Amino acid sequence: MHLIFSFIIVLSVPLTGMGTQFLVLPSSAEELSMGSHATLPGLFSVNPALFFAPKKYPHFSIDRGTWLGDVTLTHLGYNQNSGNRTTHLGIKYSGLTDLEFRQESPQDDASSRFSAYGLAIDGGASISRENQKFGFSISYINFGLYTESSSGIALNLGYALELKNDITFGLSGQNIGWMKKLSSSSPALPVRISTGLSKLIRSNMFTNNIFGSVESNSIISGPKIYLGNRFSWNRLDILAGYSASNEVVESSIGIGLNLNRYHIAYGIRVGSQDLGIPKTLSLRLLLP
Repeated sequence: MHLIFSFIIVLSVPLTGMGTQFLVLPSSAEELSMGSHATLPGLFSVNPALFFAPKKYPHFSIDRGTWLGDVTLTHLGYNQNSGNRTTHLGIKYSGLTDLEFRQESPQDDASSRFSAYGLAIDGGASISRENQKFGFSISYINFGLYTESSSGIALNLGYALELKNDITFGLSGQNIGWMKKLSSSSPALPVRISTGLSKLIRSNMFTNNIFGSVESNSIISGPKIYLGNRFSWNRLDILAGYSASNEVVESSIGIGLNLNRYHIAYGIRVGSQDLGIPKTLSLRLLLP
């Protein structure tokens, strides 16, 4: 059993995004394409202050994708606006199957196969006060590996300030909490602090939103920088992003299509580590 946990914690977490790191994987095609920005609104916003939904209709989302190492990603989100408040409910699931258990000595066939999964259910709200927004959410987290599992609670907090000239400042803190023991020790939550600015450029023909953010993650050494852009013309969104950390540089691109009460987006990301190409398809619905 010790060998199984050593394999997952030492190798699989940084390579595939399993472990508690599934909590910080991109939750939508927009986030995958543009980056994890503290000023990007949405159903699964990095900043809880920017949970978004139209005033007249509840907003529902379905996101399905794959991460490095064939980790599957599934997200369901529901946001509803009521005056100056937006309530949020969400489910995140990450899974990896067909992991092989082998002894330390070489062998032709695996002794057995097992899987790993991560599940997070969260609820929260954002509140607007003039040019300021405040938000929070509470997540129930369950992580399982082979026959072992661990659960815990995490708090997410956010703040956004709308400045002059369509500039927005954002600050958020995620995954502040604790986990029960998994085997002999408790998994560490990836406490994530993000801050950034965005600038909206408007014209009669198009809008263009530029994003820039810096993230600190307690499990990863050094900061991570994100740059992103959303160009919107008529019903079409063109998304692009770039991110860099100590050892990894990533670029991403995506496309979105607005069809009245429906919005479809698809994004991919390519990294310098050559471990695969993450991709996500997102569907947004305005409910009656």
